[in-house]
Amino acid sequence: MDFDVIVIGGGINGLTTAAYMAKAGMSVAVFEARGQCGAHCDTVELGLPGFLHNTHAVWLVPAMSPVMADLGLDSLGLEVRGTDVLYAKTFLAGTNVVQALDPAVTTRSLESASPRDAAVVATIGAHFAENLETTLEISRAGLYRAPTPALLDKVAAFDATLLKRLGSSLSGDDVLRMSGLELLEVLFESDEVRTTPASLGEFTGQWPLNRRFGPLALSLSGFQPMAVHTARGGSHALTHALVKAVVDNGGQIWGTCPVESILTEDGRACGVRLGAGAVLASEEVRARVVVSNLTLAPTFLQLLGEDVIGAERARLVRQFNYDDPQLLSVMYALSDDPEFASAAHDAAIQRSWVGYFGGETLDEMRTGFSALGAGIIPDDVMGGWFIPTRADPGQAPAGCHTAYVWTSVPPCPRRWRGAALDGWDAWPSLGEALGDAVTARFEQYAPGFGDLILERHVMTPAHQEMNNPSAVRGNMIGGSAIPEQYGENRPLPGLLAAGASRSFVPGLYLSNSIHPYGATHLASGYIAACEVAADLGCRDVPWWRAEPLDWFLSHLADIPLNLGVGEKWIDT
Repeated sequence: MDFDVIVIGGGINGLTTAAYMAKAGMSVAVFEARGQCGAHCDTVELGLPGFLHNTHAVWLVPAMSPVMADLGLDSLGLEVRGTDVLYAKTFLAGTNVVQALDPAVTTRSLESASPRDAAVVATIGAHFAENLETTLEISRAGLYRAPTPALLDKVAAFDATLLKRLGSSLSGDDVLRMSGLELLEVLFESDEVRTTPASLGEFTGQWPLNRRFGPLALSLSGFQPMAVHTARGGSHALTHALVKAVVDNGGQIWGTCPVESILTEDGRACGVRLGAGAVLASEEVRARVVVSNLTLAPTFLQLLGEDVIGAERARLVRQFNYDDPQLLSVMYALSDDPEFASAAHDAAIQRSWVGYFGGETLDEMRTGFSALGAGIIPDDVMGGWFIPTRADPGQAPAGCHTAYVWTSVPPCPRRWRGAALDGWDAWPSLGEALGDAVTARFEQYAPGFGDLILERHVMTPAHQEMNNPSAVRGNMIGGSAIPEQYGENRPLPGLLAAGASRSFVPGLYLSNSIHPYGATHLASGYIAACEVAADLGCRDVPWWRAEPLDWFLSHLADIPLNLGVGEKWIDT
C-alpha cells in the first residue's frame, strides 16, 4: 500500500493539506491516532442532552480562507453563522465597546468612549479603504504565504504612510519593533478603546505584550469587519466538511492508526510505520512525501528521533517553546441568554456572540500578561466570552443557550491569589476553583448569570494535552507565538529548508507549528499544500485559484445572522 502523500494526524490543517493534494490528483492517506478527526475542532454533548459544547475551537474563521472556495466547503455541509455585532468588550463601569458589520454601529460605540479615538479609527479605516489593493495584498500574504523580508518592507512602508496621516512621528520600522500594547497606548487615549484590539490580539494567540506585534495591533485598530463565525451544529462541522473534501476527492482516512515513526532512506522521508495498537498494526506504508500535522517536538523527537536528526537539531527542537498561550475553558449550559449590565449603555452587545471581560485598562492587561509569563495566575479574571447560540440556536435545546469563557493561564502555575501551586501537577485540583472564579467574574458583568447555569464543565491545559498529546502543555496554536518563534523565525531558525513547510529532512513537510500558527483560518495547511504541490508538480490546476478573503467578501450578504438573538434586542 503506497501513496504519493501521507499525512500524519487528522487535525483540520492536516486535512486541508490532504484534501488539496487529493483534489490535485495525488494518492493520499491520512493516519489519525484517534477514532475521529479534528481533536482541536470537536463538538460534543458533555452532559445534558441537546447542549453541544465546542471543546476547543469555538470561533471559526475559515470564511477568510481560500480553502472555502477551492474545496467548496460550503457545499460539503459547512454553514457558517454569525451575528451583526462581531465583537464586544464590556466594562464594570457599565459601558462597552462594540465592533459591528455596520460601521455606523461601531462609530457610535467608539464616540461614546472617546470622540478623539473614534476619529483615529475613522482615519485608519479610510486609509485601509483608499489603499484597498495594498491592504488586501498584505492581509493575504501575511497569513497565506511564506514570510519574506520583502513583505516586512511592504508592511513597514504601508504603516509609515498611515502613521504620517495620523500625525505620528513613528516610522513603520518603529512599529515592527513595538509591542501591541505600546502601539495602542500611543494611538488612543481611552482605555476602553485601547483594550479592545488588545483583547482581540490575545484571542488570536498573539499576545499584545510581545514585541513585533505592533503591526497586528495597528491593523486591528481599524475595527474593520472580521470573518468570525460559528457553524450550524458547532465547530466540528468544519472537520466534517474537510473529511468529506478528502474522501470525495479519492483520499483515504485511517482512524485508530497512530504513527509510531517516520521512515527514512538515504536521509529522506519515505513513509511511516504504524503503531502496534493501530488497526493496521505495525504496518509500513510508503509515500513520495510525508506531511506531519503533529507539532514540532513530537514530529522530530518522537517520530524521527535524535539518531536521525542529530544531537544539534534535537537540542534545537527541545528549545521550542509551548508555554503560551494556554487556555482554561469553562463551558456552560444555560436556561436563557445572559444579559450584560452594559446593555443599558449600548444594547448592541446583546447581538454579539463573541466578546471579552476583564482587563479594564491597558495597565491591568500589561500586569496580567506579565504575571502569566512568570507563572502567576492574575487575581482578577480576564478572558474571552462566547455565546454561540446567539448565532446558531441549534447548539442548545429551544429557548436555552450555551456559553464559554476562555481565560489565559500559565501551563505550570506557581501562584494564585497568594497561594503557592505545584506547576503542571496543580491542574487536577485547580481547575474547578478557577471555574468558580470565572463564573463569579461573569456574574459581575452579567448579573443573574449564575442563576441561568444548568451545567458547567472545565477544561484545563492538562485536559487539552490528554485529548491531543501533540498539543504539548495544552498549547492551542502548535507552539508559542513569541518573537523568536514568529514570522520568518517560525517554528525556529534552522529547521526549514525553503518556504514555510519544507523541513530540513527532504520529503518531510509540516502543517503544524509553522507560519502563521494553527487555527481555523487553515493557513498552515494551505501553505503546506501549496509547497507540497509545487514540489510534486501538481500545483498548476484550474480550480486552485481562490485568494484569501474572496469567499468572505462575496458571501458577506448571504451569511445568516442573529438567528438566536432575542427579539427585544434585534432593533436596538
